[in-house]
Amino acid sequence: MENPWFIVPSIAASGTVCSPYLLALNKTRTVSLTVKTTFGASIDANATVYVLYSPDGTSVDNTATPYASFEITYSAGNSRTITKVIDPPEHGYLFVTITNGSSADVLTSTTVWYSIQSWENNREG
Repeated sequence: MENPWFIVPSIAASGTVCSPYLLALNKTRTVSLTVKTTFGASIDANATVYVLYSPDGTSVDNTATPYASFEITYSAGNSRTITKVIDPPEHGYLFVTITNGSSADVLTSTTVWYSIQSWENNREG
């Protein structure tokens, strides 16, 4: 998890951003997602991270039925970091969207990292 998956300078009030590309899963056991964001001084709602799944790299879930989701509890004028472990299918693709739940202020300096734990190559079954 040395290099970020993606960095977003700003997420507008009530705005949503998407990961720039799908994350390929290959014999994946778990995926750890870490999201850090800074809440504006007038923020009044949480940010929500949606993890979307695609079996083929083309068809992607939508946020109405995400594979997983979690909230980052807001703290006006402060940064928050949260890590969640996702248990995805072994193969396919993941896509992430982040929604600013506040209509009052922006999120800034949002950074997303990931780490994949895979099954061993010689795993039977």
